[in-house]
This record gives sequence, structure tokens and C-alpha cells, in this order.
Amino acid sequence: MPLATDSDAAFDAKAFPALASLNPFGVSLEAIGAATATNADAALAAALGGDLPAITGQALKLLRVNAGETAAEFIDPATVVLAEVPELSQVQVENPASTVFGQVSGERLAQAFDANEQQIGVGQIPQEVLGSRSNNTSYQNTEARPISVSVSQQNSAGTNAIDLLWSADGVTFFETMRSMSNSGGRGCVFGIIPAGSYYKIVATITIISWVELR
Repeated sequence: MPLATDSDAAFDAKAFPALASLNPFGVSLEAIGAATATNADAALAAALGGDLPAITGQALKLLRVNAGETAAEFIDPATVVLAEVPELSQVQVENPASTVFGQVSGERLAQAFDANEQQIGVGQIPQEVLGSRSNNTSYQNTEARPISVSVSQQNSAGTNAIDLLWSADGVTFFETMRSMSNSGGRGCVFGIIPAGSYYKIVATITIISWVELR
């Protein structure tokens, strides 16, 4: 910017030399860019310890060192096959303590599904079965998995009890839960019945609800 005392000629005499001094800086930047572009491939090739393959026609491919570690090569990501991952032995796959990651065999997968199917609540729903159940009568869990039993009675007078009994053989029963209720109260019992086991309810008054998860 010219000073108030500068004439046009005086300003030009100061400005043009200053502008001219900036030109070498621009030339230097261009030279640095050109040198970088020229030497980039050579630098990468030197880092890999060999020549780089031509990049023409290799769009979106991966660059890697070949198996012999003698040169670089391009590969299609779609051809990076899992087969190149070392196979696991049957022992490694089947051993639950193994920390090696791999495919689970069909046998072990089937075992996992079978174990899940044995879990109570998997694929089961609560069902009201009062209409097909009677007080002090033995029933067997014929399901392939445990079931749950929940029974209640409504007390109208005095003190009454409701018991859930369990048996492995249908002969000897053990009390698993007892509920006492006073007049106006409700007694409830709940228990898990293993597959094949027997159970029965002993109530001193009328049962009002009998729900089984099966």
C-alpha cells in the first residue's frame, strides 16, 4: 500500500522488486511437488526391497509381499480365500479348552443346540391345566426337559396349607414347598420338576389355579 507521500512512480519502484522476490518461492514449491511425485514409487519400492509391479489395471486391489518375499504383488480382495488360513485340526476344533479360533464342527454345533433345547423356558409357554389336574394325585413330567408348576388356593376361613411334593420314582415323595394361609389369604407354591420325575399337590381347600410351564 503506497504511503501518502509516495507518487505512483515511487510506489512502483518499491512494489515490483517485492513481487519479483516471491516468484522463486513458487518455483521451489513446484519443484518439491514434482520431486515427491517422481520419487514416491521408488521410495516405496526401496522400503519393500524390490520393484513395484505396474499399477495400470490394478484398481481396488491389495498390494502385498509375495510368499517368497522376493517382490510385491497385487491381489483381488475377492480372492483372499479363507483357505489361506491354516486349517485347524479336529482336536483344536473339538477341544472346548482350545483358544484357537476356528469353525465349530457339526457335531459340536448339534450338541450346543441340544443343550439349548434342554433349557427350561426355551420354546415353552405357561398353561392353565387346572381342568385336568386333581388334588393329592401323582403326575409325571413326560417332557424331555424340566417344567415348572405353580399352584394356588384361596382361603376363606381358618388356617390352611398347600404343599408341592416331588418324587424321582413315583413312590417316595418329598415336600419341596409349603404355603400357609389364613382366612382371606391365598396360599401359593412353585417348583421345578425334572424330566421324568413325579409331582403332586396336596391342598386342604379348593385349588383355584394350576399353571405349568411346558
